[in-house]
Amino acid sequence: MITTETRELTLQDRCDLCGAAAKIIATLLNGELLFCGHHGRQHKDVLVPKAIRVYDPEGELNLYT
Repeated sequence: MITTETRELTLQDRCDLCGAAAKIIATLLNGELLFCGHHGRQHKDVLVPKAIRVYDPEGELNLYT
């Protein structure tokens, strides 16, 4: 399910894989994962079906195209 959340990404939010600025928050049953645009797109096919929510304010994953 893709939903809109009110939480804003800050400069302190970093990609869990590489440390770059986070652009995507994936909420799973056991917590959150933060991804930069590159790693979000790289893991999109596995991530989106398993996530409860995906916060992608800049449209990095192109979920609506």
